[in-house]
Amino acid sequence: MGLGDLPLRGMPFGCLRSSKKWGRRWARCARPGECPRDEAPMHVLHVGKYYSPYRGGIETVVEQLCRGLVRRGLSVTALVSNDNSATVEETLDGVRVLRLGRTAELNSQPLNLGLVPELRQMRFDALHFHTPNPVGALAILAARRREPIVVTHHSDIVRQRLLGVAATAAQAALYRRASALVAATPKHIEHSPVLRRFESKSRVIHFPIDASPYVDAPSHWDAELPPTWQSSPLVLFVGRLVYYKGVDVLLEALRLTEGARLAVVGVGPLAPRLVELAARLGIADRVVFLGAVSADRLRAMYKCARFLVLPSVASSEAFGMVQLEAMAAGRPVIATDLRSGVPYVNQHGVTGLIVPPRDPGALAAAMTSLLDNESRAQALGHAAQQRVLAEFDVDKVVDAHVALYEGLPRMAPRSLF
Repeated sequence: MGLGDLPLRGMPFGCLRSSKKWGRRWARCARPGECPRDEAPMHVLHVGKYYSPYRGGIETVVEQLCRGLVRRGLSVTALVSNDNSATVEETLDGVRVLRLGRTAELNSQPLNLGLVPELRQMRFDALHFHTPNPVGALAILAARRREPIVVTHHSDIVRQRLLGVAATAAQAALYRRASALVAATPKHIEHSPVLRRFESKSRVIHFPIDASPYVDAPSHWDAELPPTWQSSPLVLFVGRLVYYKGVDVLLEALRLTEGARLAVVGVGPLAPRLVELAARLGIADRVVFLGAVSADRLRAMYKCARFLVLPSVASSEAFGMVQLEAMAAGRPVIATDLRSGVPYVNQHGVTGLIVPPRDPGALAAAMTSLLDNESRAQALGHAAQQRVLAEFDVDKVVDAHVALYEGLPRMAPRSLF
């Protein structure tokens, strides 16, 4: 089932309301503020690892969705981890953000001793959980809440050696308990063993992007890029510097091209090793590692780039939100043919190019084809922008989630736990 298959009812100014007696079905109001006095906005609790300004694909999706739901008149709380031991509550763009103090971190999983107690005492109408997050899944199961649960499956659990069996068991138990499972593309369902087990309750709703800031971004040359580079095509990589991103493959491919310059945006544990690799390959003068940059700087760099490269080598790259960002800015993408949603987002020969993973020669050939043919890159970039506006616009995605929430069942019986 795709985004267009959902029973969208067009609620540009509407909102969902629930009676103060928890568990009743939602009644739709014409506009925010026009509901009877004894009714309150539907309260959706989103549970994830982190929230903006923390940068990451899942965090970007959660932020875009929460902000969009608030604009529809819903009450939204994001229950996440802080990156230190302090518990902090704030309101960002109308979203109540509760960052629980982090006790420890295990395999990139935040451990929050306050998560289960908070889940048990908080009042909400529906819980929307974002996976992979094995520790969070265990906490939700332990809280034994009866409200309906929606789970967005961002990717399968991979490389969790310490949590392995427990993580998989917790995920399966939570998916069994959930009222609905959401996948960003049909490929997520096709390639995920866990989603195929629960295909009857799975549906496709794309990840959202607010395209306007990327469409309207100015094309300003970044101050940290050498001015002499402006006469050469700029290639852009954006992402964490970790194993599955394949930046080492990109550096090998860059060595096989002529004239291009590469800007690497992002931080991660592999940064020192990648800097050394660029020097060893003799391309240090053609690569700049910029680290983390602001959103405004990044949007301007998309506009200056000839194209974005997403050279990921493992299905841990389940979607690639940076693809949507580049496409919204009117830039084509060169990505890899993974068993994930990556080649669904970027359509080969339409919005960019798809190459085999871990193949520097194939990647270099694709890069050269767009470095040597600017008009083709521009045509692909235009098609990419149109695809984003038609299929991934945040308002369309929020409408689909509102329709999903509206159709949720009443509270689950205790026997399901």
